[in-house]
Amino acid sequence: MPEGKRHNRLRGAGEYSFEEKRSRFIGYCEPAASEEAARAFIESVRSAHKTASHHVYAYQTPQGNNPAYTRHSDDGEPQGTAGLPVLNVFLKNEIIRFVCVAVRYFGGTLLGKGGLTRAYSKAAKGALESAGFEPIIEIKNYEVVCRYGQLAQLKYFLEKNGLLDGADMEYGENCRAVIAVPETKEEIFLQGVGLCSQSTVNI
Repeated sequence: MPEGKRHNRLRGAGEYSFEEKRSRFIGYCEPAASEEAARAFIESVRSAHKTASHHVYAYQTPQGNNPAYTRHSDDGEPQGTAGLPVLNVFLKNEIIRFVCVAVRYFGGTLLGKGGLTRAYSKAAKGALESAGFEPIIEIKNYEVVCRYGQLAQLKYFLEKNGLLDGADMEYGENCRAVIAVPETKEEIFLQGVGLCSQSTVNI
């Protein structure tokens, strides 16, 4: 994944079904933290739809040094008409760490390459919309050390900005806090934590 590029993640599992010229399509998707998880999901859908004509899939997960490893399969459909369109639906929406399976029960009417591409894209898009997605917010951990005389002021600042629940406090000669800071609050944290504790705070 390119540095500085924003990505999205699925909120949960999604499912969507429709019929196209007597063929039934069902799209399923869910978050996948690893290739093993993606493969397990694919197998679970296959087991649930043993009599389906095709089990098209696409996924993107971390693998080794590659944080954006992708795989897709047409599962017997004409090359490029199924797995890749499913994958592209998710990539165009900047979704990462996902798996999607599009099941087809053949209805006896050929759809043609263009029709297949549109149908599998529709199944994937419907599943994605059913699941919903949201931006991934990076969390950074900061260590702050302050004197006890400034602890109340520090806690007030953290609570006011919704950061106190993400703070792990340790008490010794000074107070040491490890604070989980979302990237959306990083600027105000860096500006305010020094001001509330003056020059005795180390980050």
